[in-house]
Parts: sequence; structure tokens; C-alpha cells
Amino acid sequence: MKKKKLKMNPILKKELVVSSRSIKMSMALMCVCGMLTLIVIAVLFSSGSFRYSYDYSSLIMLFPVLGIAECALISFMVPIITASSISGERERQTLDILLTTPISTFSIAMGKLNSAMAVVLMYVVTSIPFISIAFVLGGMKWTSLFGLILMYIYIGFYVGSVGVFCSSIVKKSIAATILTVVIGCSIIAGSFILYGISLSVDYHAQAEALLAAGKEASGISATGIPAILMFNPYAPVFDFFLRSLSSYSVYELVDRACNGKMNGFWEFIYKAWIPLSVLINVAISLLFVKCAALKISVTRNKKKRKVKG
Repeated sequence: MKKKKLKMNPILKKELVVSSRSIKMSMALMCVCGMLTLIVIAVLFSSGSFRYSYDYSSLIMLFPVLGIAECALISFMVPIITASSISGERERQTLDILLTTPISTFSIAMGKLNSAMAVVLMYVVTSIPFISIAFVLGGMKWTSLFGLILMYIYIGFYVGSVGVFCSSIVKKSIAATILTVVIGCSIIAGSFILYGISLSVDYHAQAEALLAAGKEASGISATGIPAILMFNPYAPVFDFFLRSLSSYSVYELVDRACNGKMNGFWEFIYKAWIPLSVLINVAISLLFVKCAALKISVTRNKKKRKVKG
């Protein structure tokens, strides 16, 4: 019997071949390694690693420092890559050729996103030797390393989907990059603004109700309001670092803020903060990709009408 070959998205295959032949990828990886090396040296100097005696447990600081630095790197570099994915095809005048292929528009959008994810994986693999110092010498749990890698992939997928969407609706790559940054910052800031407004309104309503009943406005809690922050793509990353570096989590923080008045439903929500927030934001990411595919489909239909006309 003939073995079935694993089919790879043709767009992803093409992008991987093109990027592997370019010196830009090698230069980017070299810059990432150089930046991580400088961060490690800076942490070692600041923690006094070059003294006669040294407490190796202080190397645990490499975990949050390198983790946050690489999250920031992925958050900035992946949108730049994906923001030129479709608009770049327009600028090179190769989009028309791409749209004549039988590949579905969703596969085109996912192929462009997955090519950016391949870059993320290369950055992740490059950073593992540096972050491993915190685990080998600093005493961190290895489960936290695998969790951090999953956080990198999740963040890359989210910001990459926003970039692909913006690239599909804007003709110029520079404009698409700016729009990607604007939308990403708006989502992050918007969740905090909505959280602040909801919290203020809820506290005011509870205080008025207590005063009307002749009670003191104390012990006010807003159990469900912090769940709004689950729509912030960096919310699970925050909870992950909180759990990895301390005995606290978002659940403990909200439970203290609510004076221990959390019921069973909200207790489950906040204890499962990371998986629930990731699922919500991955669903939003897929929505961005789907919208990008619909926009590409509209462009394809316009081209077909022109050819028929």
C-alpha cells in the first residue's frame, strides 16, 4: 500500500522556501540571539554573579526578564511580517496570479499566518538555551518552560491574525503595519477602559443601594467585572507569569478584592483563567483570519468579473 503524504499548505510551503533562501532570516536570528545575550549579561551583572560567592537562585530572574522581552519582540515583529503578507502581494503585482490558483481564500490567509508562526517557532527555539539557564541553575520548574513556549505561540497567532486582516483590507504594507499596531493597542487599551468604566458604574450602583438601605458603603465587590480582561490577549500571559513566579494567580487577586464572596461559577471562571482566556482570544484570531479570507474572496470575485467583462 502506498503511504499517504502529509499535505502542506502550498502558501506556507512557498513562504518557507522563500524565507529560507533569504539572508534576512539569518540576520534576524542573529540579532535576536545578540539581544538575548545582552539581556542575560545585564541580569548576571545586576545580580552580582561575578563576585566570589553567588546565589544561583537569583538566576530565576532570567525567566520573567527574557520571557517578557521575547513576548514584546514577538508582539512587534510578527505584525510587521504579516502586515505585508497580502498587501505585499499587491505591491509586487503577484496577487492576481495567486488568486487564479484553486487554493481557497481561507487557506491563503492561514498560509500567510502560519508562515509567520514558523518564524515565531524559530525565535522560540533560538531562545530556549538562554531561558534554560533559569531552569538549570535557577531552580525553575520545567513545566513553566513548556508553558512559556505555548504562550509565545499563542501571542504570535493572535498578533499575526490581526496583521493578516489589516494586510487584506489595506493596499500598502506601511499603512497595514500602522493599522495593525493601532488595532492591537486599541484592543489592549479598550479592555482596560471597559473594565474601569464597568467597575466604576458597578461600585457606584452598589454604594447607592447600600446607602438607601441605611448601611455603610463597605464590602463592595464586583465579582464578574474582572472577567472583561479575559478579552485582553495578554491576560493569560500575566496569569501565567504570576502563577510561575509566586503562589498567587488572578483567582487569588480577585478573591481578595471581593472579600472572599466569590460563588462557585465565578470561582471556576477565575481558576480556569488561562485556558478560557486563550480560547476566547484564539476564537477572535480565527475571526480575523476569516474576515481576511472574505476580503480576499471579494477581490477574487472582482477579478473574475473583469475577466468575463
